[in-house]
Amino acid sequence: MGINAVKRDVPKTLFGRTYKPYSGAFSTEPTGVKSGRKFAPRVIKPTTKRIFDDLEQVISKTNLRDGMTLSFIHNLRYGDYVINEVMNTVASMGFKDLTLASSALFPNHKPLIEHIHSGVIGSISGSMNGPIGKAVSTGETPSIPTSLRSHGGRARAVETGDLHLDIAFIAAPAVDEQGNMNGCQGPSAYGACGFANDTDSVFADTVILVTDNLLTDEPVYPVVIRGSNVDYIVTIDKIGDPNKIVAGSLGKQFTKQHLDIAEQVVQVTEATGYLKDGLSFQAGAGGVSLATTQFINEVMTEKELLGSFVHGGTTEAAVKLLEDGLFKCIYDGQSFDLVAVRSLRENPRHIESSADASYNIWKPGGPLANYVDVVALGATEIDIDFNVNVNTHSDGLLLHGIGGHTDAAAAKMTIITCPIARKVPIVREKVTTVSTPGEMIDVVITDAGIAVNPRRNDLQKRFLEVGIDVKDIAELRDMAYSHAAPLEPDFSDEICTAVEFRDGTLLDVIYKVNV
Repeated sequence: MGINAVKRDVPKTLFGRTYKPYSGAFSTEPTGVKSGRKFAPRVIKPTTKRIFDDLEQVISKTNLRDGMTLSFIHNLRYGDYVINEVMNTVASMGFKDLTLASSALFPNHKPLIEHIHSGVIGSISGSMNGPIGKAVSTGETPSIPTSLRSHGGRARAVETGDLHLDIAFIAAPAVDEQGNMNGCQGPSAYGACGFANDTDSVFADTVILVTDNLLTDEPVYPVVIRGSNVDYIVTIDKIGDPNKIVAGSLGKQFTKQHLDIAEQVVQVTEATGYLKDGLSFQAGAGGVSLATTQFINEVMTEKELLGSFVHGGTTEAAVKLLEDGLFKCIYDGQSFDLVAVRSLRENPRHIESSADASYNIWKPGGPLANYVDVVALGATEIDIDFNVNVNTHSDGLLLHGIGGHTDAAAAKMTIITCPIARKVPIVREKVTTVSTPGEMIDVVITDAGIAVNPRRNDLQKRFLEVGIDVKDIAELRDMAYSHAAPLEPDFSDEICTAVEFRDGTLLDVIYKVNV
């Protein structure tokens, strides 16, 4: 064990892998060369069969063996059917000890827990939102290696070979006979497929499109994943329910607390001088973030401003910014509702991005996140060193993935929005898990006041000049503790999950909770 740059005691070796400790947000330089996919061990003739209507049949055409890694994307979120159906099929075929490398798992994937018990799933690499994360952290499932990566961290890991994908199963809402696909057409359209277009479909040894909408008499357009990268196509009855893309934090209504905090975000953005022509902006998917986007619309309309681009996961509120003529374009890596799906399909200024292009820290020109002026993100906890937790709660339960949180925090001004307390303090002495290091956070906005990272004296000076009251983060902690007593988790000595920084270094670990 050793202390890393966020003062966490992390092991040098975990789950059979040697880790470098996290040493700073921009301190680890890339080495080596990009990984690549293996050649398909066959010659593709004009008569080669690539399209199937049975999952077991198409899987039998691959070289799937025990211990391999299967990847999936989560664009259908709470409405995804593909992951469960594929894993049920490989289980029925007798495969064991597989690594599940989905970009994220949600409550609808709870049936996968039985495949951990049976030994079909031997490890998980990817975000675990809800029951699976909780089962892993409470010991409800057998002990298996699990790791959390951000969206950009996953893209980097695949590209470098840290996460080798043997077979990628890609949910595909529209596919033609050549294997070209996109995510914005068809009855199960989910919009941007940014987790697969530059990553899984390029680097997996075998790529299988799983679709409920095979177009036999017309080509798919636009083409997001090219058929030349696709080994097989398999049709199933239904890949998912796109109406359930909107769930969790996305489905919440605004509260007065949301609106009050959101209004402060806009005030802070205006005070820094970023709220002007050319603004680039990203907000998360929670209630405060959605309210912030709405307020940004109102202020920019009043001031007759024209922003540059909106970035990240796209909501109806972001689409309205575009359609109201307030921004020149949207770069969309994940569509968060059906309005965003429709906009991506119809509006040429709504541009599909990818987790790789948006968030991979090791892109030659830097990721798109580096060019964002202001990002407003949420948190389950934040501490007096400005470290942010989005993975666990104060009881220690693993209930959320990192998503693009750490990646998006590379903006010129990163704002964390949260209430000072819920049932427990949110602003704490020390977060339960470090998901995003404090050096990447500039401003914290709560319902009880604003704090500025001491690294950003320029911001604090500016806020004071325009009359924005700034509190010390320790003062916010004390106020939070006066609202509710801090809860300390009852951890065991067994590590259940690695929390990787986006450069592959070890940021933190999550221990099992005694229940």
